[in-house]
Amino acid sequence: MKYNLNSQQLKLVCVNLSDEIKKDDKLLNNKNITIFNSSIIEINNSDNLLIASRGWYGNVRSWDGINFVILSIFTKDLKKIKQNIIDIDEKLLKNKLREFKEFKRIVIPHGKKILSGPEDPRLFYYNNDIYILVNELYDSDKYEDKIRNMFVSKINLDTLSYDITKNNLCESLSGKFEKNWGSFIHNKKLHMLYDINPLKIFEVKDNFKCKMICNVNDKILKKFNNSYPGLDFHIRNSTNLLDLGKNKYLGLGHGVLDYKNNTNINKFLIPTFNISKYSKEDKSYFKNFFKLYTGFFFILDMDKKDICELSPFFQFPNYESKQELIFFPTSIYLDKNNYVNISYNVGDNRSYFVKLHLDIIKISLYNKNNIDFQVNHNINSNYYIELIRNIRKMKGFSTLRKDYYKFKDTDKTLGSKKSKKKSKKKSKKSKKRLN
Repeated sequence: MKYNLNSQQLKLVCVNLSDEIKKDDKLLNNKNITIFNSSIIEINNSDNLLIASRGWYGNVRSWDGINFVILSIFTKDLKKIKQNIIDIDEKLLKNKLREFKEFKRIVIPHGKKILSGPEDPRLFYYNNDIYILVNELYDSDKYEDKIRNMFVSKINLDTLSYDITKNNLCESLSGKFEKNWGSFIHNKKLHMLYDINPLKIFEVKDNFKCKMICNVNDKILKKFNNSYPGLDFHIRNSTNLLDLGKNKYLGLGHGVLDYKNNTNINKFLIPTFNISKYSKEDKSYFKNFFKLYTGFFFILDMDKKDICELSPFFQFPNYESKQELIFFPTSIYLDKNNYVNISYNVGDNRSYFVKLHLDIIKISLYNKNNIDFQVNHNINSNYYIELIRNIRKMKGFSTLRKDYYKFKDTDKTLGSKKSKKKSKKKSKKSKKRLN
């Protein structure tokens, strides 16, 4: 296949969503509130976007606190129009006397803590309505302790709210700890991608009960898990899936390399972390962290019930730090200009947004049968930055960072002192004009 990408299509422009969500909201600017894991969807018959974000009231490093949800309506240019805080008593958020446990140099994995409130909202269309999908603690008759199941509720765009009682999704097929299901419509029916290997897919009925239509182990993908002797590596789904036609669907998953308390590896993975914009507590936390989270695109072939193509494992950039240990994709949607619009979480404390042209993603995909993991396919955090730069060079376009790699709507590039000086000069000039 030939691709005819122009200079405008070969860019990465990253936007901090958390900053805009917090903007002009005194409650959300509380020092104990963190906004991350945002999911974005286009509102039908409108130019606006609906965003559902995970709010955390407490200490996000000790995981002492409570979850809640923020629903926001943004313009297509990612400017906030209105929003609403849901699934928490706002009196609790206004309690300035409440204190939370601090991080004490021992990293407690997120899954090891029992956290109340809805986690990790995802948005999807079902019967022309927008639904929210969250995971939440649940008292089940099958188990003595509370378990974490998936729940759905229809969103009311007029009131920017949903019924907080929610419907338990696929309860009979659920285990004790559920997260990261991917919604998609196939043959006019709602489906959920439960896991990637084994490939498990649920078909959803009108009452939110489900049947499993696929449960297949993949020998090639299993090799990925065994590629790091003495360490753990696994892949999971992260986002909803996009219909590409011919019963093929584009998804965005995540890979986790667990290096089991061998934190010396961090000197290699995050060498510039000390000069990042992270707080002192955050820097201490990540120096003691022992997992690397990356993303990967994949193609699901529903005719063959097979994950047939995958991209290398990567991270998208953020303005605050050159390297990250936690990168987590949260949603994707395809716009009319063939851009895949992506929201992602970095550092478990902020949400970002980036557009990537669909053809760039297609170029990056490997046929699964041609992958020799760690030989011609690997973890490369800067993969898409490098790919875009290389395509631009082949086509004779500028390879100056400021021409293809930006943050917000400025000319700033991460680590570029010159661009910072330019932006300061511009701001001084604008002040003079105002005066």
